Amino acid sequence: MLTVDVGARGSAVVVSVSGELDLATVPVLRERLDGVPEVSSAPSPLVVDLSGLTFIGSAGLALLVDLNNQCVERGVLLALVANGTVVPRAIQVTALDQVFSVHPSLDEALGTPAAE
Repeated sequence: MLTVDVGARGSAVVVSVSGELDLATVPVLRERLDGVPEVSSAPSPLVVDLSGLTFIGSAGLALLVDLNNQCVERGVLLALVANGTVVPRAIQVTALDQVFSVHPSLDEALGTPAAE
């Protein structure tokens, strides 16, 4: 099961994801992200908080790559929150830590737009 909550914090849109992100649940997250105006237009910072995930599969990582590409095309700053071992390990093993802006906490991720 996957839970997706969308909210605002300051000028940023925060998408909090919890549960398992795999082939079966990727469509749920994709649908919610498609409904976030900042993903389809510009340019509030977008923070995807993955700290509630207990599993992320290759389909979930592929979705994050697609999201990153959309954000780059639209000039939207994207930051990911990943802590614990599951998500950071998956991101590191696939070398996506070289692609994504990954932060250990929501506060640090929200500090990213102001610093850049």
